[in-house]
Amino acid sequence: MRYVIPSLVRAIDVLDLLGQHKKGLSLADLDRMTDIPKSTLFRILVTLNAHHCVQLDEETNTSKLGSKLWELGSHFVGQSDIYHLAGVHMRALASATEETVFLGIMEGGSVVYMRRMESSKSVTIVKTLGQRVPAHSTATGVAMMAFLPPAEVDRMIETNGLVAVNEATMTDPDALRRRLSDVRERGVAVVDGEYNRELLCISAPVFDHTNRPVASLTIALLAGSAEQLRIDELAGMVRDAARTLSSELGHRESIASS
Repeated sequence: MRYVIPSLVRAIDVLDLLGQHKKGLSLADLDRMTDIPKSTLFRILVTLNAHHCVQLDEETNTSKLGSKLWELGSHFVGQSDIYHLAGVHMRALASATEETVFLGIMEGGSVVYMRRMESSKSVTIVKTLGQRVPAHSTATGVAMMAFLPPAEVDRMIETNGLVAVNEATMTDPDALRRRLSDVRERGVAVVDGEYNRELLCISAPVFDHTNRPVASLTIALLAGSAEQLRIDELAGMVRDAARTLSSELGHRESIASS
C-alpha cells in the first residue's frame, strides 16, 4: 500500500488493542502483544495521550481509550443519515417481534454494529457495538455481500479469507456463493450460530440511491427458540422494514422478495 503511513498504522493498532481490554494495558503489555519497538510504543502513547485519544491511569500505569474517540464517534453518528433514519424502524421491529434488532454496516470485509434496539420483552443479547466481525459469519454481512458485484465478493474472499469463527462457520467459497445466490432470491439472510453459537440472526439489506447495499437490519434471537414458521414471519418483517428504510435513502428499485 503505497501511501500508507507506518507510524499511523501502528497507532491504530495500539488503539485497537486498548479497545479490546477494558482494564487497560501497560507499556509492557503492549510490548509483549505487538512487534512495535518499546521506544516507539512509548512515543505513540504519549502522542495519543496528548490528544486525548488515550488516557493514562497513573495508579496502575495502564492506558485506556480516551474521550477524543468518543467525540469522533459522536461526529460519525451525527453525519450518518442511516443511523438516524433507522431508529424508528428498529424500534417498531423490536416492539412487533419482541426481539433484539441491530443496524450493521460493512467495511473492508468486516461487519460493524452501529445501533441496537431491544423490546421490553426481548432477551438481552450481548453484542458489543463498534466491534468488527468477519462478514461471512454473520447474517448482517451475508445480506449485504449477496447484493455486491460478484467480482467485489471475490476480492473480499481473496483478501480476507473465510476464517472459521467456530465449527459452524461457512468457510467454503463455493458454498458461500451458493448461499449468496439464495439470499438474492429471498431478499433476506438467515445465519444460525456461525459467529455466536447462541444466536440465530435474520437480516435484510438496506440500499442507497445507487442501488448499493449500505447496511443491514437484523433481528437476533436465541438459537433454537423459534420454529421455521416464526423465522419466515420474522424474515418478512425485517425485509419490509429494510425496504422502507431503503426508500427513505433514495432507493427506488424493489428488493427481491421471496
